[in-house]
Amino acid sequence: MTRYLVFFVFLLSGCQVSQTVSPQVVIYTYHSDPPFFLPDQPTDLSRAWVDRFNQWQSKIQLRVEHIERGVLNQRIEEGNPYLILWANPLFFVSRDPMLLSSDTIFWDADILVSRKQQPIDYHKPSDLIGYRLGGRRGFYYKGLNELSDEGKLTRIDADNDNQNYERLLQQEVDLFIMQRSAWYYWRSNGLDETLLYVASEPHDGYSRHVLASAEYAELLRLINEFIAVSKQDAMWRAQLMKWGVEGLMNPFELELEELLDVDVDKQR
Repeated sequence: MTRYLVFFVFLLSGCQVSQTVSPQVVIYTYHSDPPFFLPDQPTDLSRAWVDRFNQWQSKIQLRVEHIERGVLNQRIEEGNPYLILWANPLFFVSRDPMLLSSDTIFWDADILVSRKQQPIDYHKPSDLIGYRLGGRRGFYYKGLNELSDEGKLTRIDADNDNQNYERLLQQEVDLFIMQRSAWYYWRSNGLDETLLYVASEPHDGYSRHVLASAEYAELLRLINEFIAVSKQDAMWRAQLMKWGVEGLMNPFELELEELLDVDVDKQR
């Protein structure tokens, strides 16, 4: 708590702090999927984003910390200060109605992947009646959860995308749902795209932001400046290409209706 208080006073007072002793603030990420979280690799998209922000300015230093969603929910509900990377405000507003959101970093979506030999297209949840769907444990999928509860859809949950991918190839599920950002990463890092079919319409779409508690309003303004600069930065776009997500800087594949259709309880 002392660390957050010192930073808050620093921002309000405008006092000068030595560049060698920049205040440090934790920014949380709760995602366990690539490219956001690659614990066995030298870096990942979350660490790369934070490192670039820290190099871009010297007023504050962010430190990324991976956290389980349930633990993060509890910290927010207890009134602790927070910064959250890659989240949508609708995912957390029920836990903190006063939360603040940055500008959009990029757009994402949940997509449906089936075998190319048995392609399954998707336009609405009822299209999946009778199928075996590979989902993610603890995730809520609007319209699909309800079909599963009614016994009209068989949902088989996994702990990660790779597990769902293997189950699909072994024909243990008919299709699975994953984030488009993860799809872009995996198709450049080991996933055999030639075996797969992606439904032309996503299950839903949403924007990703930095979320902040009210204490960090000034820091959020600085983050917004960084987001704006990054969108025009050729070197940062090249780095995003490494992770396979450069195309998500613009919502080119998503309809406006899908972008607005975000469920409050979605565990993204």
